[in-house]
Amino acid sequence: MSIGFVILSMLVMGILDLGRAYFLNLALEDAAGEAALYLSLYPTCPDERTGCPGMNNAQSRAVTSGGGNVDWSVAEFIYEYLRPSDSDWSSSIPANPIPSGTLVRVTIRVPYQVLTPVVSGITRTTGILLGATAISVVVQ
Repeated sequence: MSIGFVILSMLVMGILDLGRAYFLNLALEDAAGEAALYLSLYPTCPDERTGCPGMNNAQSRAVTSGGGNVDWSVAEFIYEYLRPSDSDWSSSIPANPIPSGTLVRVTIRVPYQVLTPVVSGITRTTGILLGATAISVVVQ
């Protein structure tokens, strides 16, 4: 009886961990999509370091759309551009004017802390790096 309870509780905790990871992944996908959409309209404003304060940058848009259950203080944002004439992605903002048809790729990564010992035993770590990527086209 007690062994069955332990197995059942570990199973329930594992399902809860997977549910939390799935919900976090959905929030990251939504945030990356919002950031890519914003960069398709304003490609020179990925974050506040580029002189785009407040809600006038892609990172702020991602944070507000991604939900409150994501620890944004440890999130990694990667912005990359691919001009129509280039063959490789670049992490630097292209010089103005940015031609229409330039692709923008936004990747957001967040460490996820696993709570269940069984899941951490399978992954051999207490944390998993979850991420989402979205690509959009500049339409200036």
